[in-house]
Amino acid sequence: MGRSIEVRKEQITKAWCVLGDFNSIRTIEERKSLNTNVDYSREIRWFGSFIEKTELLDIPMIERKFTWYKPNGTIKGRLDRILVSIEWIDKWPDSKQYDLSSSMSDHCVLVLKDNYIDWGPKPLRFLDIWQRDCIFKDLIRSRSKSCEMVGCLSLKKILKN
Repeated sequence: MGRSIEVRKEQITKAWCVLGDFNSIRTIEERKSLNTNVDYSREIRWFGSFIEKTELLDIPMIERKFTWYKPNGTIKGRLDRILVSIEWIDKWPDSKQYDLSSSMSDHCVLVLKDNYIDWGPKPLRFLDIWQRDCIFKDLIRSRSKSCEMVGCLSLKKILKN
């Protein structure tokens, strides 16, 4: 016989996202076409209700207003989007949606980024050719002698002095 497993509500991670082609718009400004007589109010209400009932948030889109373009350019719309839970925003508050152009499809590629990422200290980079230069080697030797030898002595610290 199978055993039932009790899962507490606190154990379930609610930080999740849904993304893709919803084929719907949230505002009239999200669709442009030559035919201005089309009434999108029902679609807008339905999609807004869906987002509200699922308690999702619409991630802001950066740089681009539309995500779908008819090949002849007569119609365009924001049909693709990224929706996230409130817990997602709590965990990654700087989340933004970026759309990349695509030559393979009439839809743009969606990218979700959290703009603030602390990668820690940036490593010092220099060209290997400097290691062959005698003047550079002498500079490092003289600077390292004048530095206090506390903890790990790095090339970056030596050059800063």
